[in-house]
Amino acid sequence: MRPFQSVAASIAFSALMATGATCAGAEDQPLGVRLVDQMNALYGAHRGVRANHAKGAVFEGMFTPAQGADALSSAVFLKGAPTPLVIRFSNSGGVPDAPDTDPSTGGVRGMAIKFRLSDGSEVDMICISANGFPVATGEDFLALLQAVGASGPDVPKPTPVEKFLSTHPAAHDFVTTPRAVAVSYGTQPFFGVNAFKFTNAQGTSKFGRYRIVPENGPAYVSDEEAAKRPPNALADNLRAALEKGPVKFRLLVQVGAADDSTTDATKVWPDNRPTVELGEISVSALDTKKVENELLFLPTNVTSGIDPSDDPIINMRTEAYAESFGRRTK
Repeated sequence: MRPFQSVAASIAFSALMATGATCAGAEDQPLGVRLVDQMNALYGAHRGVRANHAKGAVFEGMFTPAQGADALSSAVFLKGAPTPLVIRFSNSGGVPDAPDTDPSTGGVRGMAIKFRLSDGSEVDMICISANGFPVATGEDFLALLQAVGASGPDVPKPTPVEKFLSTHPAAHDFVTTPRAVAVSYGTQPFFGVNAFKFTNAQGTSKFGRYRIVPENGPAYVSDEEAAKRPPNALADNLRAALEKGPVKFRLLVQVGAADDSTTDATKVWPDNRPTVELGEISVSALDTKKVENELLFLPTNVTSGIDPSDDPIINMRTEAYAESFGRRTK
């Protein structure tokens, strides 16, 4: 594999680099529109599915708050009775039938959770299997996608994506980090790469980032085993595990220090920062009643006691997800 072809694979686009796909987009279009246009240029526009994280599986579950979780935030789901959940696991990339280990996924998985509150409202939480993000702004994310699309195999060296990565060290580190393949979605840890502000009933606020950890610890397979697995093993193995009982995760918040960035998703906080346990996520069944593509998860869909930080990636994600939703539900 040529240099930076493997790098591009790690950001979920190597399978499409040969097309030289690019879509600069009109500068007067909203950023979310331009991002979805560029993803469709890279992956192809697949009718009725997401522009990114196109392949996924939806499950039902329940969240049970941990004792004392409301000391961090007054959010209603952190106290009282358990809260029903809808959970969507997914693979990065815009090809809905790509095998789990296809280079176009970049090895990045997603876990999106919708809390169904008792008053009929909802709260969304969106995490990925990578700790951190390749860029700090939506504009840089668009520039990265455009650079990948312009870096076909016949493009002279250094290619646009090589140039981009050489000037964006966080993106270079993100795409060159090896990513092990989990036994199933149920054995994969997930991270909220954006900071949120958590405020308790006394008015005390702290910034934190979500972490979702398998209750029995992470579990992965070897590269050799991963290469031999069926194309949908991540979801199939989770379904098989559910036949024996619920699959559980611990929902945590990593609390930032005063000098930890809350506005730059490329800045991973040190592991020695304290964590607060919010509760248990129990995945119990496949949600057969809900059409997957009717679900819209938005990182700005929060509740009292939780507020988005000023991280610009949060609004970028909301804009792009909403744009993708509008297109696939037409």
